[in-house]
Amino acid sequence: MITIFRELKDSFEVLFPGGRFRYVLIVLSMLGAIISISELLVLRFFIKIVDAEGQLEKERFIALGIGLGIFYALMRLSQYFQRVYRVTAFKRAFKSLKKIKDKDAKNPEWAMAFEISSLLTNATQLLAVLVFIFILEPYFALLNLVVLVAVIAYLGRLLKGQLRLQIKFKEKKKLSGKAAAPHQGYSSRIRAAETGALVASGGMVILLGALLIFSYSGEITVANTLIIFFATRLQNGSLTSGSRSLMRYAKAKAGAKVRDDDEDE
Repeated sequence: MITIFRELKDSFEVLFPGGRFRYVLIVLSMLGAIISISELLVLRFFIKIVDAEGQLEKERFIALGIGLGIFYALMRLSQYFQRVYRVTAFKRAFKSLKKIKDKDAKNPEWAMAFEISSLLTNATQLLAVLVFIFILEPYFALLNLVVLVAVIAYLGRLLKGQLRLQIKFKEKKKLSGKAAAPHQGYSSRIRAAETGALVASGGMVILLGALLIFSYSGEITVANTLIIFFATRLQNGSLTSGSRSLMRYAKAKAGAKVRDDDEDE
C-alpha cells in the first residue's frame, strides 16, 4: 500500500506542476467518482420507486421515472466529458514541462499520466463506495474496509515486483541492445495484473458471503442488500481496473526511468 501511495505521489508531482494543473486532474478524478456513486443513487431511487409503485399516482410515477432517466443521461454525458477532457488537461500540463514539451504523444510520460488519472479516479471511487456503504450499514463497512486494505496491500507488493522486473527488461535492452522476448514482457505484466484482479475477486466473494449472512439474519434489509451488492461489484471493478492500471504504470515508469538515465549521461 505504501509503495502505491509513494509511486503515485512522486509521479504526480513530477508530471503535473503545482497550481491549476493539479487541481484540474483532481477535479476530473473526483468527477469520475461522483459519476460512479451516482449510479448507486440511481439504483437506490429506482428500487424505492418500484417498491412504492402501487402507492404512487400514475402521473407522479411517470414523472419520477423520467427524472431518473434524465439524471442518468446527464451522468453519462459527464463521464464522456471527464474522459475526453483529460487529454487536453495532460497536454496543457506537459507544455509547462520543458523536458517532455516536444516529445511524441506516445512517450512514457503520456502513458503514466493516463494511468495516474485512472488510478486517482479508482481510489476516489473506492473511498466514495466505502463511505456510501458505511452510511447504509456501518458493521458491513468495517468488514469491507479490512478486505479493501488487504487487497490494496497485495496490489502494492505486485507493483513493487513488477517495477523491478520492467526496469530489468529496459536496462537489458539498453546495455545489450536486445529487447526481452515479447512474451516475457507481456506475460509478466498481464500475469501480475490478472493475479491482482483475482485476489480482488476473492475479496468480493468474502464480502458477498458476509452480505448473504447479514441479509438472512435480518440485519440488512432487502433493498440495502441489493444496493450493497452493486456497490461491492463497483468496488471490485475499481480494484480490478486499478490492478491492470498499476502494471501498465510500471511498464511506462520503467521506460521513463531508463530514458531519463540516458539523458543524464
